[in-house]
Amino acid sequence: YVHVPFCIKLCWYCGCNTDIVKTEQPVKDYLDLLLKEIDRTASRLSGRAKVSHLHFGGGSPNRLTVAQFDRIMAVLRQHYDFEPDAELAVEIDPRFITDAQITSYVKAGINRASIGVQDFDAKVQMAIHRLQPFAQVKQVVERLRASGINAINFDLIYGLPLQSEASILNTVKKTLSLAPSRIALFGYAHVPWMKKQQKALERFSMPDQRQ
Repeated sequence: YVHVPFCIKLCWYCGCNTDIVKTEQPVKDYLDLLLKEIDRTASRLSGRAKVSHLHFGGGSPNRLTVAQFDRIMAVLRQHYDFEPDAELAVEIDPRFITDAQITSYVKAGINRASIGVQDFDAKVQMAIHRLQPFAQVKQVVERLRASGINAINFDLIYGLPLQSEASILNTVKKTLSLAPSRIALFGYAHVPWMKKQQKALERFSMPDQRQ
């Protein structure tokens, strides 16, 4: 697992270990430390370890530039032997993915993408500060598949503000229309004492356990 603790925009519901930075220096500093950790870990192993699964998570891994992502993959392949059928996955924020990044992922051997959807309802998206219409997500899925990344995961969340049973079912229906390989359905955890941005959600109605 390779963690990328940065995003371009912060979603109000987010409970992940991530940050929004105004300059590129924190990202560069983190990348330097990450590569040193990969080097040190590999140096303590007896022989070259084999990799059957690799997952880039976050944050938003596509916050990294193509050059930064390629640099990580180069160091990983320098130290480890990847199995021919290894599952190499990356989490994607569909609002900001570029064709250059998709090309880089394919060249690196990425064969699975996890797309953060959460909910397709426009009102819910406005409330959680994450606008991404269904058409935009559909286009990203088509671009990924056209490039050869056919294993697609969707991340959905229940318990968000303004959600209802009907709206969640509609989101699931739209998700299924894109024929994902997997769906991860998470329950929203409201912990504003840990994640201050979640306080912004309290102005909206929140579903209770019965809803």
